[in-house]
Amino acid sequence: MNILTYALRRIIALLMIMGGVFFLSQNAVMGDTAPTILLLNSDTSVEKYREAQVAFLKAFSEPVITVDLGDEKVDASDVQDILYDEEPEVIYCIGSKAYLIANKHAPKTPIVFSSIINWLRMPVTKSINGVSNELHAGMELMLFRYIFPTFQHFGVLYSGEYTEEWFDNAKAEAREMGVTLIGKKISKPKQVVPALKKILPKVDAFWLISDPNVMSAKKDLLAILKACDAQHIPVLSYHEAFADIGATMAVAADNPTIGGQAASIVQEILAGNPLDEAVQFPAGTSIVLNLKKVNEYDLSYSADALLGVNRIIE
Repeated sequence: MNILTYALRRIIALLMIMGGVFFLSQNAVMGDTAPTILLLNSDTSVEKYREAQVAFLKAFSEPVITVDLGDEKVDASDVQDILYDEEPEVIYCIGSKAYLIANKHAPKTPIVFSSIINWLRMPVTKSINGVSNELHAGMELMLFRYIFPTFQHFGVLYSGEYTEEWFDNAKAEAREMGVTLIGKKISKPKQVVPALKKILPKVDAFWLISDPNVMSAKKDLLAILKACDAQHIPVLSYHEAFADIGATMAVAADNPTIGGQAASIVQEILAGNPLDEAVQFPAGTSIVLNLKKVNEYDLSYSADALLGVNRIIE
């Protein structure tokens, strides 16, 4: 390709961008060297996705192509065109939609993901790395006990397909803290409520974890909340939105921190450095406490610990 042809291609690409087919981040520069990083955001209108993207971009001075899949003018064919023209060395995917498109159209390109609930349900290959949306079990237990120091017995539903190893590790972490996990293994969503009713009389709280077999749809979440509410058993969850609809406490990953972690993983991949873990736990947390449920259930809690809570529902 001669210089004139190359320059013409770049001008055409610029016109396409201005027309709204796809969007470059303000960091990107048009020059002799094509950008090597592609950022696919499932929808920048979603706050947690936007926060992760902003933190990610702050980590780079080199060009980054950003595509907002939530924009109605953008579709998978636009992503295919970008992949063909730019040949990115690594793709950062925020959310499930972005991940599935990248995995389908660029299966051999290193992909880094974040902000995916139940990432274990996604197709995973050796070229996949990321930051899970779920925290380390020991950290979650520590924060639960920080707010509710009298809780001794935590109920958990898990599946052999996705989270049995997680449960075994969490049970060991709990043992070291002097508390007990009472678990029940299930294999499909229809077993959730019957299994839950068996363990609720034995526990101080129910720990809702991210497992596709435990909760495959919103109706499963509502059924869990209803069963626990009937016995005044608090639900401790992993998503802030769950506290708004009845969970007593939610310990969620901090979105800007996730974006920064994803940037670090991308930098390691570009440098050719091996990664200790393909999928990392989030480093930062955000705590939401539903004080209405705390008072309704007459739960004992640490008033001093409220200073460490990010949001209180009253």
